[in-house]
Amino acid sequence: MRRLAVVVATAALCAAAPATEAGAAGYDEFGIASVSAELSTNQAGAHPDFTATLELKTDPASAPDATGQRAPYALVKDIKVELPPGLLANLNAVQTCSAVQFVAGAIGQGCPFGSQVGVAVIHAGLGFPLTVSIFNLETAGEDEVARLGFFAYTVPAIVRLRLRSDSDYGVDAETVGISSVVPLQAVKTTLWGDPSSSTHDTQRLTIQESINGKTESPPRSSGREPVPFMTNPTTCGASLEMGFTASSYQEPTRVSRMSAPLGEIVDCPSLNFEPSFSLTPTSREAAAPSGADVMLTIPQNEAVNGRVTSQLRNTMVRLPEGVTIAAGAADGLDSCSAAQVGFKVSPPGPARCPEAAKMAVVEIDSPSLSRPLQGAVYQRTPEPGRPVRAWLVADDLGAHIKLPGEFELDPGSGRITSLFLEAPQLPLRRLELRFKGGARGVLATPSACGIYRTAYKLTPWSGGADAEGEAPMTFDRSCGNGGFDPELSAGAVSPSAARFSPFVAALTRSSGDQNLAGLRLTLPPGVVAKLAGVEVCPDADAVSGRCSAASQIGRVAVAVGPGSSPLWIPQPGKGPTHIYLAGPVKGAPYSLVIKAPVQAGPFDLGTVVVRAAILVDPYTAQISVISDPLPQLLEGIPVSYRDVHVDIDRPRFTLNPTNCDPMQVIGTATSALGAEAALASRFQVGSCTRLGFKPKLRLRLSGGTGRNAHPALRATLKMPKGGANIARTRVVLPPSQLLENVHIRTICTRVQFTAGSCPRAAIYGYARAITPLLDQPLEGPVYLRSSSHELPDLVADLGGQVDIAVDGQVDFAAAGGMGISFTGVPDVPISKFVLSMQGGREGLLVNSRNLCSGVYRATVQMDGQNGKVHDFKTPLHNDCDKRR
Repeated sequence: MRRLAVVVATAALCAAAPATEAGAAGYDEFGIASVSAELSTNQAGAHPDFTATLELKTDPASAPDATGQRAPYALVKDIKVELPPGLLANLNAVQTCSAVQFVAGAIGQGCPFGSQVGVAVIHAGLGFPLTVSIFNLETAGEDEVARLGFFAYTVPAIVRLRLRSDSDYGVDAETVGISSVVPLQAVKTTLWGDPSSSTHDTQRLTIQESINGKTESPPRSSGREPVPFMTNPTTCGASLEMGFTASSYQEPTRVSRMSAPLGEIVDCPSLNFEPSFSLTPTSREAAAPSGADVMLTIPQNEAVNGRVTSQLRNTMVRLPEGVTIAAGAADGLDSCSAAQVGFKVSPPGPARCPEAAKMAVVEIDSPSLSRPLQGAVYQRTPEPGRPVRAWLVADDLGAHIKLPGEFELDPGSGRITSLFLEAPQLPLRRLELRFKGGARGVLATPSACGIYRTAYKLTPWSGGADAEGEAPMTFDRSCGNGGFDPELSAGAVSPSAARFSPFVAALTRSSGDQNLAGLRLTLPPGVVAKLAGVEVCPDADAVSGRCSAASQIGRVAVAVGPGSSPLWIPQPGKGPTHIYLAGPVKGAPYSLVIKAPVQAGPFDLGTVVVRAAILVDPYTAQISVISDPLPQLLEGIPVSYRDVHVDIDRPRFTLNPTNCDPMQVIGTATSALGAEAALASRFQVGSCTRLGFKPKLRLRLSGGTGRNAHPALRATLKMPKGGANIARTRVVLPPSQLLENVHIRTICTRVQFTAGSCPRAAIYGYARAITPLLDQPLEGPVYLRSSSHELPDLVADLGGQVDIAVDGQVDFAAAGGMGISFTGVPDVPISKFVLSMQGGREGLLVNSRNLCSGVYRATVQMDGQNGKVHDFKTPLHNDCDKRR
């Protein structure tokens, strides 16, 4: 048998060498003369006998043979027949013939009759039409879904069936390298709707019988149960066409084309279409990442006398609200472009998608296939406004299915709607998808337990009614969450008093808690920033985050997504985050611009810019940061904040306090549902005892020195560099200086002071403070302001880059002089502070004696923020000094 196969194959190859002559006319006259196509029934989903006829142009000058046929203009090389989409053959229902059996047919039994699927009548210059059996052969290549074969006289001919994966998924039947032993003139091919039918029993010819010119056989059974082979499309509304192409050996690049009408399919809406659908999450935990197992089944009518079920055209699946895309799935995810997947590429071939782009595995079971197709769902290259897209791919059994899909995300809720439209007109028994789960699962489950329902709508090609329904899914584990109890951790990287150090803060939220929507943090007293030398981002640039590097003061890192492995932004290799210092916003003197490019895997959801107002308490100089509302959805993908890490790391920007007492960073977090949670994190610096504390205070009276004169007062405070800041100060003037009550004109009320509307008449002096933290001094008027004490308070209202109020309490000292106490001095470094009080008719001081009669000293008591005390007496300088 093996030697016989070699002999026959060698003869076939020799016979394939084209003859050197054809008809008398030129080869360019070669072409198709006529074509026709016919179905024995045009009823949708029925099983017709299908007949196609092709006749080549022949040279009228050539001599006719015994049948009246003349020679063609050239020898045909290739013929391709293009079946309309939906007109299919179920080769899986028919026995196959092996290659050995097929080749052996030239001298023996050959293929079993159970593998015969039709007949062909060939005119090839033999003097008689050649009737041959067409067999279903075993496939031999990955680029074909099936192959048919017949013997044209003594030469085997192979018809390869391919799926038009680059267009409409119809079937092409192509015969390549047709033997030129005899010149082909015409061929009529009939494929049976039911190859096992007894009506074909006299058409079951062996290869030897065909070679001998027989047109009928003795009655022979196929030996098979009745099975449908050919099936009509299940869509109506347009006339079908068959396409035919042919080329010659003499001019292989010249292709002749012609089409034939096949009629219109009828009675589509009456086809059955009763699919069932389920979608089951792989995790039943609330607020967790999850995969999903999707099962679509469509019962098929495979009876030979019946009509098939309508094929599936469109699939719409809308997941329940609360089931969203999980951000963590983007970590390590890649995408697949149209070029990589080979979408509508001719000739079609296997996809070349990265393995990291795979989101699901797919199994497709069809009655037409010997086994289920294996495939995958890949992340499709995102487009603006359409981040989550998909390719459903199956490169298996010679098929190359590439179906694009969309996952539409509701911009307000993140609800997912999956759309796969215009599916191939191929019979589908079962479609199973298993989307990856685990810590990087593609879905995020709802935050609350319960039964949720997936809505689906499946549209048939028949034009009949859609199949609509709901598929339940249950979440009943890790319930009882939904609270809001985030944790704060904050502090200086180098907690040494009076030293510059990066300041870090981290907010952590449990997966099941309500999502973070806003944040307010108040730093401990003395944690301040050096604004001097820092460029402030202009407001026009701050809105978009286009600030310069000179404005950058830090970075932010954010983890988003459910479960134990949220997605961290920024991702390695992606755009960095920035925190910039910007100008006033919402009444605050400064603000932060927090800029984070949302890039992960193949996704680029743009740049998120969040403003945060920086408030400075005018009495304590404490800094509070209040964020704008945080975005909850980006292009329909939920932003589930799990960790927010802020790192203010600009060199020599954040300064530690000079007070080593235990303190706290406090704040309030607000959830997306309006819940509030108090935040606190212990804060403490050390090494306060190493700080010195020896402030210098100079007091000078200007103007009249005689008794009852009203001198002006100038107090100048200087602080040594690098020491502790002042916490409390009390200055008691000597008995030579009394308060002139009659000069107290107007007192600013607390309401007026808070509103910044004190009358000018309430001004009794001016103050100026110089700090290394600011580019410019702070200065402003000194008011008498109402208080709950016997005397009004003396308050310096300092303005500039920030506003600070230095609040002093005026009293009568026991020794008879006037005292003033500053008990809540901010823990802020001051190089110099100058207080100038008016004299004369507007002066608050009056001399009780002639100042030139002696040297008078004020008593000064100063406490440092580090607990050190510096008490001393300082002379009250006056104009008498010039005379001494």
